[in-house]
Amino acid sequence: MSQIEEITIITSEPDTLKQYFQKIWHYRALIWLFAKRDLKVKYAQTWLGLGWTILQPLSAFAIYTFFFGFLLQWKTDGIDYPVYVLSGLLGWNFFSYIVSSGTYGIQESAHLIKKIYFPKTIILLSKALFASIELGINLVLLVVLILVYQQGISWKILFLPLVVLYNAICALTLVFLFSALAYKKRDVLHLVPFILQFGIWFSPVFFSRDILPKKISFLMDLNPLANVVELWRWCLFDFGEVKWLWFISLGFVFILFYLSLYLFSRVEYTLTDNS
Repeated sequence: MSQIEEITIITSEPDTLKQYFQKIWHYRALIWLFAKRDLKVKYAQTWLGLGWTILQPLSAFAIYTFFFGFLLQWKTDGIDYPVYVLSGLLGWNFFSYIVSSGTYGIQESAHLIKKIYFPKTIILLSKALFASIELGINLVLLVVLILVYQQGISWKILFLPLVVLYNAICALTLVFLFSALAYKKRDVLHLVPFILQFGIWFSPVFFSRDILPKKISFLMDLNPLANVVELWRWCLFDFGEVKWLWFISLGFVFILFYLSLYLFSRVEYTLTDNS
C-alpha cells in the first residue's frame, strides 16, 4: 500500500495570517536555536560571560541613583529610590534590547535567510526570547536589592508574566513595523537609536511623574511604554493606581501589533533580496 507524502509548496504569494501563524508554529524550534546562537556569540571569549548581563543594568542603575537619587535628592513615595530605578530599568532594558537587536536582525542574518527557508519572524522572536533570558537573570539583581531595602512585595506580582508579555509586544510592534518599512528605505533604521536614546526621558524609569507639571503629566499616559514601566511597579509593589488609560493604551498597542505583523508578513519575501 503506497504512502501519501506531505508536499509543501512554497510560492511568492503572501500568506494569510492564519497560514503565517501555522508556519511560525511549524518552525518554532528555530526560535530557541537562534536565541542559543545569540547567547553563544554575545558572550563568547569574554572574561565575565553572563556577568555582563548583570553589569550593564547595574552600571546604569548606579549612575541614575547617584545623580538623581543622591545629588538631586529625587524621592518616590512608598519605594526606596534605588529599587524604584532598577524596577524601571528592567522593563526599559527589555524593550530596548528587543527593538535594537530585532530591527537589525534581518540584516545580520541575511546570509542565512538566503540559503534556508523559514518565516523571517522567527529571527525577531528569537531576539525577544534572548531578551527574556537576560531579563530573568536581571530579576535576580532586583530580588537582592528588594531584600537589602526590605521592600514589601505585592500579591499582584502574579500578573507580572502578563506585563512582561505586554512589554515584549510593545517592542515587537516597533520591530515588525521598522523591519517592514526598512526593506525599501534603510533610513528608517537610523531612527531606532534616537527613539531609544530619547524614549527613556519620556518614561518614568528614573523619575516620578510627580515632578512633572500637572498640566502635562497626562501626556505620560499616552506613552505605552510609560504605562508598561508603571505596570511593573504596580505588580511588584502595588505602586500607583490602575488607570482607564492603561486599557486604552493596551487596545491601541494590540491593534498596532496586529497591523505591523500583517505588514511584515506581506513584505518578508522581499527581504531576502534586499538584505
